[in-house]
Amino acid sequence: MRRLPPLNALQIFETVARHRSFTRAAEHLCLTQGAVSRQILSLEDYYRFPLFKRHAKGLTLTAEGELLLPAVRESFGRIEEVSLRLTRQRTDLALKVPTCVMRWMLPKVMQFQADHPDLHVQMTTTWQHDVDFHVEPFDAAIVYGSSPGHDVEAIELFEERLTPVCAPELAQSRPLASIDDLAQHTLLHPTRDHRDWRNWLDHVGAGHVDAEQGPSFDTLDLATNAALQGFGVAISDLELIDEDVASKRLVRPFDAVLKTGARYYFVYPESVAHQQKVHLFREWLEAR
Repeated sequence: MRRLPPLNALQIFETVARHRSFTRAAEHLCLTQGAVSRQILSLEDYYRFPLFKRHAKGLTLTAEGELLLPAVRESFGRIEEVSLRLTRQRTDLALKVPTCVMRWMLPKVMQFQADHPDLHVQMTTTWQHDVDFHVEPFDAAIVYGSSPGHDVEAIELFEERLTPVCAPELAQSRPLASIDDLAQHTLLHPTRDHRDWRNWLDHVGAGHVDAEQGPSFDTLDLATNAALQGFGVAISDLELIDEDVASKRLVRPFDAVLKTGARYYFVYPESVAHQQKVHLFREWLEAR
């Protein structure tokens, strides 16, 4: 059987390499300097070459130490990542959510938590609309696109349907009786390429309205928030602004809706499909 180097000594080696000092490493690890030095010596005895060059002003890594350090960091990082997944496997659901869906998702997650207090949902928000479960430490995600992606289990949440929205005060103070009136308003764009407004205006045959005017935002949520504050007319998704319209924080000046063909999906890798927490959350979402 192959004999591995002492793992505790490898951890101490990484700490010493990070601090470039036995003294600072010992303080960080709550050990004596002598204990740290002995661990490094045991590692050097194992490899039969020095890992550090000792100088009056501190330490530098030898060529062999420089070669060893990234492998040690990667290995312990991988162990930490897998350990985190294992320890939260039963009680924590790590969920990746695009920021644009948070207005829709947060009330649902809070209700789920109330219904299932023993299962904790850890949400990470992102501007990204996809996920790579091979490299990202999530159990599940909300993704957006024409399909849920490859090698995932998925349920469709809703399809994207775009329509203009604005604050009621803006609609009252400046006319929005017809689509032509949009030419007198500031258009708020959820993407830098302005495609949503351009596609909607093409859909309703309003090519004379300049789809390029108005500020751009990084997400649909930011553009919608700007509309809530009365800064202009945003193009938004019907599902995502449903509660704001119902509570009269936003109004829909026009009935025209553009179905883009894109959808929002709840996805998770096949490797976690058997886990009760994933199955439970999926069933709860499907019942909503």
